[in-house]
Amino acid sequence: MSAAGTRSTPPWMIGCLLVAAALRLFRIGHQPLWIDEMISLQLATYAQGAEFWRGLLSDIHGPFNSALLHGWILLGDSEGWLRSLYVIPAVATIPFLYRFVRDLFDEPAGRAAAWVLAISPFHVWYSQEIRSYSWAILWTTITLWLFLRIWDGRRDAATWMGIAVTLSLSLLSNFSLVFLLVATSALIAVVRPHGRSTLLRWGGVLLFAGLVFLPWFLDWFSRMGEVLVTTEGRLGVPLREAGGFSWSEIPYVGWSFAFGYSLGPSLQQLHLDRSVAALLPYAPVLLLGALTVGICVASGLVQAGRRNRMVLVLGFLFIPLALAVLLATRNVKTFHPRYLIVVFPVFLALVGVGWSRGGRVIRTAGWAGAALMLVALGQHYFDPAYAKEDSRSAARFIAEREAPGDSVVVIYSYRPFRHYFSDTGSGQAPLHHVHKRFLRTDEEMRSHVADASEGASRVWLVLSRWWDVAPEAQIRRAFEESLQEQDRWEFPGVKVTLYEGRRA
Repeated sequence: MSAAGTRSTPPWMIGCLLVAAALRLFRIGHQPLWIDEMISLQLATYAQGAEFWRGLLSDIHGPFNSALLHGWILLGDSEGWLRSLYVIPAVATIPFLYRFVRDLFDEPAGRAAAWVLAISPFHVWYSQEIRSYSWAILWTTITLWLFLRIWDGRRDAATWMGIAVTLSLSLLSNFSLVFLLVATSALIAVVRPHGRSTLLRWGGVLLFAGLVFLPWFLDWFSRMGEVLVTTEGRLGVPLREAGGFSWSEIPYVGWSFAFGYSLGPSLQQLHLDRSVAALLPYAPVLLLGALTVGICVASGLVQAGRRNRMVLVLGFLFIPLALAVLLATRNVKTFHPRYLIVVFPVFLALVGVGWSRGGRVIRTAGWAGAALMLVALGQHYFDPAYAKEDSRSAARFIAEREAPGDSVVVIYSYRPFRHYFSDTGSGQAPLHHVHKRFLRTDEEMRSHVADASEGASRVWLVLSRWWDVAPEAQIRRAFEESLQEQDRWEFPGVKVTLYEGRRA
């Protein structure tokens, strides 16, 4: 075989890339924009020219993403087109994941991991979202692959320069990827592979990444640095309201990595009720899914031990996890699988090697897990129970039925509703935004109701993600003290109620 032939892309990889692209483009514009996507759009479009580039230095949601989206939106603004920007890195991740897992374990493991990523509901979810996560997964995967080359003794300049660049791009894509920097640095510092020279070169990588990231760090620290100050034995001022971290959220990370957010209880159900009783209707699929994933991951850990990769694997798994738990218990950052995407490629590596090197039982478990992944994909595409909040349908519904003198109160997901109601729709009624930070007491809720209903003949209440504000019963009680309910409707993730007149 010629040298050119050995460098050509193998047919299985071409098929894998085509399947991945098809799954990520399928129904990509079906779901409406939701609140986090609107944040990305606002950061990318709030200004033009020099003002935008100056403002980019204050972007803590991922300046790399905002800069790309700033140009991409000039070519189109439909949901499908905007989200297609995130399909590009998603598909590009597959060959780099293959290389990482192949070098970490072997060729069959790399192939298996690549196919698992191709059909991954978790990865499809973030490939169809206007957020930085699919780019962050790409840079993380490349960084891990280059780090592995260094760990195994590759000392060429291209590898060192490459990891300095990809580590910097990781940080600029999503600030939670500081977990990647800490994990890799800790492994280098503790194990010191290949002696002092590796440690010194790694210091150069950190210096490069630190200088690139420095403007954003200084801006972040000037506004939020209090959280890093220890006062009276605890971390300082929290960045957000109490999140109620639970240790049961840790196994949910593995579940999400395997099946995304569209198998078992939906995200809305988990927000409203995480009790054992609420999970019982899903017990069969939860047990089957946990069994299939657990068997493959356990087999992968056995293989990691046999191949002298356990230190690497455990470091990549548990250092980011420990940091995420620390920030969540200190109420600095909520605990969520998306903030642990640095772990995702390693999870796929364990599943890949566990399945490819396992016996009949492990392979059967792997195929059963793949079948559940396909079920999760189908529910992601077609089941409204797993859809994001449908502010688009709610906004159009109200716009078609509003009357002069109406008022609309939007609780929580204000930006998406306004986008579809008045920014791009025909809605005319005044909008009132009620955010969780403005609702500390029942009296404050009543005050908002009074402001919204002042001079209004009818009041529309739009509830979405209300669990982040107050219990639904508490919100409705505040409205029903002074207004009479006329009717109510439901859309995926959104509840609409029409109130008319004041009680005597």
